Amino acid sequence: MNTETQLPRITALVLLVAVIFLLATGFTTPPPMMPAERVGTYDSRLVAFAAFWDEGHQARLQSRVRAARDAKERGDLARHESLAKELSALQHELHLQVFSTAPIDEVLAGLQDRLPALQREAGVSRLVSQWDEAALAGVPAADRVEVTDRLLREFQVPAARLKALKQLRSVKPLPLERARLMSQLNQL
Repeated sequence: MNTETQLPRITALVLLVAVIFLLATGFTTPPPMMPAERVGTYDSRLVAFAAFWDEGHQARLQSRVRAARDAKERGDLARHESLAKELSALQHELHLQVFSTAPIDEVLAGLQDRLPALQREAGVSRLVSQWDEAALAGVPAADRVEVTDRLLREFQVPAARLKALKQLRSVKPLPLERARLMSQLNQL
């Protein structure tokens, strides 16, 4: 066989292989790439601090303190003790949130009606504490959007507390287990 008769056969064979390949793959195109999920990250300590000093929260807290004091003055020791335990538990939780990395689910729940608009504004699909390593494990740094300052604007923090809020930003949080132990020992 000469080269002139082999060339059409080789070309036909290549075309046949290409057609078989296309038929086998079903002429499908690869699925479009899903855009990367953008996640809003925040410093939970700062948000917890701001939520605590928010004027609305402070008014509710002072109301509880007055109720405990009034119950004690009336001799309603059961009610006083119940309110005192509640206030102590709130203080314990706040210490873990502000000085360590405890979750702030109840703070975010208080913002529930405003979170969808905030997430749209930031272009993120969800919010995750910057300290939640497990939740951020699969999220590349390029797909993280810092939203702490945006969350802080949701609270009415007295000007006298803003300096402490700024200082807290530069302080490294305590490991959560250590903070729990210290809080139980009333050292936090």
